[in-house]
Amino acid sequence: MATNQPTYDLGTLFGAALQALTAHRQEVNDLDGYNGNHGDNMVENVRLITKSLQKKGSQPPAEALKYASRRLQATGRGGTSQYYAKGLSQAAEQLQGRPALDGADVVSLVQSLLAAIPSQGQQPQPQAGGSVLEQVLGLAGGQPAQPSGQPAQPGPQDSGLDLGDVLGVLVPAGLAFLQAKQTGADTASAAGQALTSALTGGQVNPLQAGNPRAAAGGLIAQGILQALMSRR
Repeated sequence: MATNQPTYDLGTLFGAALQALTAHRQEVNDLDGYNGNHGDNMVENVRLITKSLQKKGSQPPAEALKYASRRLQATGRGGTSQYYAKGLSQAAEQLQGRPALDGADVVSLVQSLLAAIPSQGQQPQPQAGGSVLEQVLGLAGGQPAQPSGQPAQPGPQDSGLDLGDVLGVLVPAGLAFLQAKQTGADTASAAGQALTSALTGGQVNPLQAGNPRAAAGGLIAQGILQALMSRR
């Protein structure tokens, strides 16, 4: 990791996600036609994640994420909590060995987290709307995101979409990618800037997804990425 790159604290990032989600808790509840409490459940789940990460703030990111995953799996609220626990665990595997998080790591974390959550049902399937990541990014491109050709049931190293797939659906944010490349950013950093641009630049309103999982997931992503942008 380059020493001149800023690093990011997991507890602070998820604290920002908690704030974003809490502000729209009732709106997410209103999208939940089953129990009407998805917003309430996710606020409590993200609060649990945040406290867990803060408790392990002195540990490497992978260890803190593993701990948060275990805590969420054990005491999370609602069925969706188990998908978030899986996403945290997958992110931990991808970040193994990293002493701290840089901006690209944060974007990777967001991708891993949202790709683990089916927009409905129990497995991310294209015919059922795919993952929450695909649905949220589909809003940016004006059409549902297409599957990446990966297996229908991703393994631990499969986030569901690679950076090329993300850029393929981020039509307005593609400009941010090109601008970043022109200023000398490497491909991963430029792709991260493009993803961040779409989720923080007013191009995506997760509440318009009409789906409580996508709405909550999008709000969490926006909160994290807005915290990322505030440090740049």
